[in-house]
Amino acid sequence: MDTKQQSYTLEQIPANRRLIEVLYANGKITSEAKKYALNLLYPHKQWGLWVSRLMLIIGTTLMLSGIIYFFAFNWSKITPVIKLSSIQIAIFACLIAAYLYSLQRLSGQVLLLCASVLVGVFMAVFGQIYQTGADAYQLFMMWSLFTLGWTIISNFSAQWIFWLVITNTFLVLWWDQAALPSREMKSMIFTYMMLVNGIALALREYFALKGYEWLQEQWTRVLLIFASLLIMLIPIIMIISEPSRGTESRLISSLLGLAGHIAAYIVYRHKLLDMWALATTILSACIILEVAAFKVIIEVFDNEELVIFFLTGVMTLAIFTSAIIYLRKIATHIEVADHV
Repeated sequence: MDTKQQSYTLEQIPANRRLIEVLYANGKITSEAKKYALNLLYPHKQWGLWVSRLMLIIGTTLMLSGIIYFFAFNWSKITPVIKLSSIQIAIFACLIAAYLYSLQRLSGQVLLLCASVLVGVFMAVFGQIYQTGADAYQLFMMWSLFTLGWTIISNFSAQWIFWLVITNTFLVLWWDQAALPSREMKSMIFTYMMLVNGIALALREYFALKGYEWLQEQWTRVLLIFASLLIMLIPIIMIISEPSRGTESRLISSLLGLAGHIAAYIVYRHKLLDMWALATTILSACIILEVAAFKVIIEVFDNEELVIFFLTGVMTLAIFTSAIIYLRKIATHIEVADHV
């Protein structure tokens, strides 16, 4: 039987607890080397670092919330000049501090994120003072454009996620307020959002494989795959629940959503094995099956509520139990493969 062997360089092999445990289990390193390696990767005082980061994030959130509520509750008592100038000073102070602290440190990256939030505050205050009459989508469009430059150079995953939230909000508002789609094309917004978030997820995976450490954080993948699957899920459920109202745009979005689910399963099951992403994909698929099964049961047993209730419960147990068994089987296979 032919076997394919793939060689790796030391730079391509991730140093983590699993690797150390495998080396120790196969007798490649001693117990002293194991303890030294684990202490090097996971120092005993690391909890202090995480606590300090948590306090930094909480403090930043409270500070930004305080600024927003300050303007909200004292709006009539503050002159326009003070309103605009104080926010501008705060933006420039955050940018200067981010430069001084360096974008290679978390403190500098968080300060840059603060500047991004304050840009939106400034634009909202500006619109309220001068009553520009602009639609809400224009605020988010300019907010996205103004913060794009330093988002690109930030090397900070939270900054990119924040920018994506603003951009998605802009797309939704623009579709309703400016594009003014017809009934047939109204659901095309799901297609556009799938493309935007799907491209973001693909770029994340590509550059993470290229060695960009700031993109290799697990939560970024989980958050992006969750957002992408949620957008894919909505038109599919809509067309299953109300097939009589299935417009052309809804059908296109549903087909693209199904293709996205299949692609996510293939990638995170066979290419980039990740149990969190795979579990999220399978959960979304279970919801689709559940809605479809419920629709069939309702159509077949129209006026028999007791039968509908019983069959729905049985179907729910069967679908989600099968998914759990399948995921446990994959997890066991991975664990066995890691120790071989």
